[in-house]
Amino acid sequence: MSKNKVYYTGIIIVCLIFSLGLGITGYYEFQKLKNSENTLDNYKSAPEKLLDPETDQVNAYKAPNSRLIIPEIGLESKIRSDTVNAYDSVYHYDKSVMPGQPGECAFLGHRTTYSAPFRKIGSLKTGDKVIIRDLAISKKYTYEVSSNGKDIRWDYETNPIQFAQNGEARLMLITCYPPGKKTAAWITHCKLVKSENI
Repeated sequence: MSKNKVYYTGIIIVCLIFSLGLGITGYYEFQKLKNSENTLDNYKSAPEKLLDPETDQVNAYKAPNSRLIIPEIGLESKIRSDTVNAYDSVYHYDKSVMPGQPGECAFLGHRTTYSAPFRKIGSLKTGDKVIIRDLAISKKYTYEVSSNGKDIRWDYETNPIQFAQNGEARLMLITCYPPGKKTAAWITHCKLVKSENI
């Protein structure tokens, strides 16, 4: 075998290996694109019922810079009114009152998916702080947990939760129970202890 044949054979082998590498990389990039499209479809899907609420923009929480902060469990999430299926976010029920107002304000957070903001909610204790910071109106609301683990609604589908529109300012943090299933609704109750300008 002449030197030229060896040289050309080596070039052909390198080109084949390079082409194969490009093909494999292209395949994996295509799979990542398909996964991203599926995630986007899930993100856009309209929520339903209590643990997948329908959205109604009439009384939606419109502050894009609002945050739910629970220091005890290391949580800081955006508050959204358009979907529950978003990463690092919780959903404000449009049928509940706005933070700081008389009545019941309610947030839904996933426990095992979409970054699982409420994965540690079961560890909250009476007196733990729950903070809502709304930069759009420069307000900060501090709530304290008043009850956790005592209100599990097994019948939430047939007996929907109603949100009070008056009375003491309260906050309900709602998630699924048991974790990863929608058999019941786990509700953590909080009461407003401070409202301040920031």
